[in-house]
Amino acid sequence: MSRLRDTRQVVATRSLFRGAASSCLAFVSLTAQPAAAQQPAVVPSDQTAVLEAADRSRSRGAENAPIRIVEISDFECPFCAQFYHDTYRVVDSLYVQSGIARYLWISFPNSRHPRAWPAIESAFCAGAAGKFWEMHDALFERQDEWMAAGDLNATLVQYAVGIGIEESSFRECLRNDVTAPLQVSDYDAALRSGIASTPFFVVGDSIAIRGAVPAVQFRAAVDSLLAARGIPVPQ
Repeated sequence: MSRLRDTRQVVATRSLFRGAASSCLAFVSLTAQPAAAQQPAVVPSDQTAVLEAADRSRSRGAENAPIRIVEISDFECPFCAQFYHDTYRVVDSLYVQSGIARYLWISFPNSRHPRAWPAIESAFCAGAAGKFWEMHDALFERQDEWMAAGDLNATLVQYAVGIGIEESSFRECLRNDVTAPLQVSDYDAALRSGIASTPFFVVGDSIAIRGAVPAVQFRAAVDSLLAARGIPVPQ
């Protein structure tokens, strides 16, 4: 059953997000160019540049937002997909796009999900080209498709090209496991924090939510925090 977790769990998870948060504060949203001027986005060839860009790109929302929402997730997890379809859009619209919350995505693949690692890798490689959230959406919206694909890498490359990433640089990122250090860092930090399942959320560094909770329940948790801090609650 999805439930709010106790304060001890929240405290334990704070160290997980400290490193990612510092880099995320430096993130500047990319402004879309006119369609005629757009060129395929290229994944950098330098690993350090890839890791820094991928880390920055997995957060969205105003840098000075009064609260932060952190999602610990797994693209192969059916409950993570359920949250995406049932709740994520509501949270994004009400809190992220309105400037109330900064949203950060952390990877934590289940050991029983053999395709989770390459899916996360594809999202981080896309993130290095400034396209993390486009790949995030594609992976959850088409979860059944890529999980059943005979050639997973070919399918992931197809998604990358479809969202505007230059094919050869994306293939190179996947082929060389360039984002592995970021994935390992996320996984180890989540384990140290005592997180055992996905999806898992930390809201405002003070409320933990476990499971694919309905939008109304997620809103209640966020709105209670906003009210307690004197922040206007969106209607």
